[in-house]
Amino acid sequence: MKRRDFIGSGALFSTSAVLPRLVSAADSWSDGSIQHLIPFSNHNSILLKVSFREPQEGPKLRIGRSLFDGQQRDTLGRFWSFKAEGLESHKEYELTLQDNTGNRFADSWPLQTTPPIDADAESLRILIYTCAGGPDDAEGLDGTWRFLPISTRRRILERALSLSPDLAIGVGDQVYWDQNTPRNNRPSALQARENIWGKYGSLDEDLPIYGSANEAAITGCLDEQIASLYGTSFRSVPLILTQDDHDYFVNDAATDEEITLPPRNFTARLGRAQQSLYFPEFLPDPYRPNYIAGAFRDGSSESYGSFRWGSLLELLLYDCRRYVTLAGPSAVFIETQTEKWIKNRTSDENSSRHLIHIPSTPMGWSAGKWGEWYPDFIQSDGQLGIENPKPYWQSGWFAQHQRILTSLANQRQRFPLMISGDLHAIGSGTIHRSAALNFDNPVETILSGPVGTGSAWPSASRGIGSTVPVNLQVEERSSPIEKNGFTILDIDPFGIDVRQFAWLPEDGLDTINNLQPFSEFRLDRI
Repeated sequence: MKRRDFIGSGALFSTSAVLPRLVSAADSWSDGSIQHLIPFSNHNSILLKVSFREPQEGPKLRIGRSLFDGQQRDTLGRFWSFKAEGLESHKEYELTLQDNTGNRFADSWPLQTTPPIDADAESLRILIYTCAGGPDDAEGLDGTWRFLPISTRRRILERALSLSPDLAIGVGDQVYWDQNTPRNNRPSALQARENIWGKYGSLDEDLPIYGSANEAAITGCLDEQIASLYGTSFRSVPLILTQDDHDYFVNDAATDEEITLPPRNFTARLGRAQQSLYFPEFLPDPYRPNYIAGAFRDGSSESYGSFRWGSLLELLLYDCRRYVTLAGPSAVFIETQTEKWIKNRTSDENSSRHLIHIPSTPMGWSAGKWGEWYPDFIQSDGQLGIENPKPYWQSGWFAQHQRILTSLANQRQRFPLMISGDLHAIGSGTIHRSAALNFDNPVETILSGPVGTGSAWPSASRGIGSTVPVNLQVEERSSPIEKNGFTILDIDPFGIDVRQFAWLPEDGLDTINNLQPFSEFRLDRI
C-alpha cells in the first residue's frame, strides 16, 4: 500500500511517539510526571517498572501505610523499579507513587494481587498478543509501512483493554532495531534502515550499555517503542512481556558471514537492559526453582517464567533465543535444566485445572526461517520442503520440540495447549502428528496475533506465509492470516473459551473500536 492510500484510510499514520498513554474521554486519571508504568503481581507481591519524564531522587511506592523505596535502573534517575512484598492474596490495593517529601507524581490507582497459590478460582480473562514493537513513522523506500504507527497500535490495545482482561501478555518482539544482521548489509536495506531507525543514533559495542552514548540511544529507541506505546494504560492490568530475537536487537539469521543467535555479549546485554529498564521480571513462584537459567537468588527470573491464578491456571513462559545452542543433534532452544522444569510442571496435573505453554517461537507452523523448530526451507519451487536442507539449522531443536510436545500430549486430565507469536499472523490449529509421534491427546496451538505489523507483511520478503511443516499433521481450525490482532481467553474450571480478533488498515480506524472476533471456539477439559 502506498503512502497516500495508507494515510487516506482514516489518518492512520499521524506521529504519536510522544503521546504518553491511551486516552479515552471517560478517563480523567492523571499520569502527572510518569512517562510509563508496567505492573506485575502474584499472590503476595507487586512489581512495577516506571519511567519518569525527568530524573528523580528517591521516589517511593505507597500502599496503605507502607512505603517501598524505588530502585534506580539507569544512570540519570528516570527509570525505577518498585517491589512490594508481604501483601495479602487476591486483594485490590491502592497504589501511589510519591517523592521523598510525600508529593504525588500522579493520581493513585488500583491493582490486585492474585489468589493464593493453591486456592480455587472460578474465572480469569487473559489478553495475549505479539510483535507490538517497531518505530513510529516507519515508511520504507518502496512506500510500504514496516510498522503501524504507535497511535494505531494503542488504539488496538485500547479495544483489547475494553474487554477487561485480568492479565495481559505480549509474546516477544517488543522492539525492532536489529544490529549487524546479514540482510541489513545490502545498500537498499542500509538506506531504509537510516530512514526508519536513523533517529535513534547508533550503538557502539566498544562502550558499556550504561553511562555512555549507548544509554541515550537505547532509551531513545525504547521510549518510543515501549514507553509511548503502553504509557500508563496498563496500570491496573498486570502485563507480562517476554522476549524473542528482536528483543536482543537482532533478527534470527545465519549465513557464512554471521550467525546472530545465541545473542553475543553485547546484544545479550541490550536485551537485559530492555527488561531492566522497561518491564518487570517474573516474580518468585514456589513451583519454579531458582537454579534455572536467568533466575536470581530471590526467586525472580528473566528469561523463563511462570504465572499462577490459584489452582485454576498455570502458565509456563519461555524465551527460545537467549540460551539457544548450536550443537547439532544435542542443540536446544531451551536450556536443559529449564526443559526439565517445564516437563515436571506439565506432568503435575493435580496442581492446576489448566496449563498453557507460551514459547516465544511457535509450534505448528513454519515460515522457512533459520531459527525455527523445523528443518523446512523454501525450495526452488517456492514451497516449504526438506529436500534442500536449511543452512545452519540444528537437528537438536526439533528433538527438543518432540520432547515438549510429548510431555504436553501425555496429560490425561487437561487438554494440551500452547500459545505463541513471532510469525506476524493469527490463527489456530490442532497438532495430531509430529514426525513419528501420533498424539491420542492432540496439542492445541494458537498464534496470538501481531499488534504492530504494518503493510510490509513478512511473507512478501520471505516468499511464504505461516505454513504447516512437512512432517506435521495439523488440523487448522483457522488458517493463519496476516492481520493485526489479539486473542482473548476466558478460563473457567471446566474449559477455555477462545476469541480471536483481527484487523487491517483497509478496514478503517473507526472499526477498531467495535472490533468483533473472527474466530471463536471452546476447549473443554478431558
